[in-house]
Amino acid sequence: MKRLTALISTILCLIALAAYADRIPDGYRETPWGTDLRKVMADYPDGNLGRLHNDYVYRQFNPNQETFIRTFRFKDDKLVSVSIKFNPDYVKRRGTTRILATYRKMFGDGAYERAPSPHVVTYTWEDTETRISFGYTPKRPDMTIMIFQQK
Repeated sequence: MKRLTALISTILCLIALAAYADRIPDGYRETPWGTDLRKVMADYPDGNLGRLHNDYVYRQFNPNQETFIRTFRFKDDKLVSVSIKFNPDYVKRRGTTRILATYRKMFGDGAYERAPSPHVVTYTWEDTETRISFGYTPKRPDMTIMIFQQK
């Protein structure tokens, strides 16, 4: 009986992990799409606010050891995308394969996309609300990026 209970518990845990792994967030981390500019600035302090065409962009430089620049883009003061340029030292130390494996574990396998440039490797994950792209250039840790976009 104990073996059966342990087996059922293990199977349920594996099913829960598989279901969680394929979850694409409806936003960036815990911040949903459409969040007001001021709320994002309060949640992610110490950035610079600017304009890009008719949209606002809010940039954080070196917010943590993994990230070199994190850029939030807003349309009508509502969050529509977040792009991350990884810290090259972090990418060198961790490796793009391990970083990609982390996101594949979080979001599922994703789809390999052939980029117009043959030296760029891109993986994407998407659902009805969000598209996530992870791209890198082998041997160029300074060109490792991730983009979260509202569809």
